[in-house]
Amino acid sequence: MSDQYKTVVAIAESKLEIKKSRFICLATAVESQDAISDFLILARHKNPDASHYCYAYKIKTGGEVREYATDAGEPTHSAGPPILSAIKAAKLSNVICVVVRYYGGINLGVGGLIRAYGGCARSCLSNANIETRVLYQRLRLRVFHGQIGSVLNLCRRLRGDILNIEFDEEAIVYLQIRLRELNTLETNLQRMAVTIETSSLATT
Repeated sequence: MSDQYKTVVAIAESKLEIKKSRFICLATAVESQDAISDFLILARHKNPDASHYCYAYKIKTGGEVREYATDAGEPTHSAGPPILSAIKAAKLSNVICVVVRYYGGINLGVGGLIRAYGGCARSCLSNANIETRVLYQRLRLRVFHGQIGSVLNLCRRLRGDILNIEFDEEAIVYLQIRLRELNTLETNLQRMAVTIETSSLATT
């Protein structure tokens, strides 16, 4: 299972004008639905007088991939799908592209819109700064004191990172491990009867 992906650094932007219609693409990395909503608000704030705000995104969380595209009032499949195709062609994940249109008074037709929205998104992503990110799982373990050494050795063998250890009647161990090593870690912890109290996904 792949536990890394490529995405956009900061905010990338491109502009295109066709028959007096202006298209502006904004793209950035996103990890959640809240981040998507916030970026859509930003795109509208930066372009308050636009006629259309079409967008697409692709998010990978663990083994699940979520994709979405909307034409936002443009003819069906003329805006959102071409933007999503640009994201997939660039082999990016955890990214959103918003293409804003200022209507220039001349209809472009479905074919013209597909070329405009797709072309603006491709231009934006091709000029963006790209980085590779890695998916990690963060775990909180309850460990008997006599098992701490074994747990630390297991984590070290799987190239995980111990984030913190709290000592009480039992030890609470906080660790981070690459997602691809998670099944091996969990299998070994079960054999040791170590309790996983919480687990959450993280990226670096």
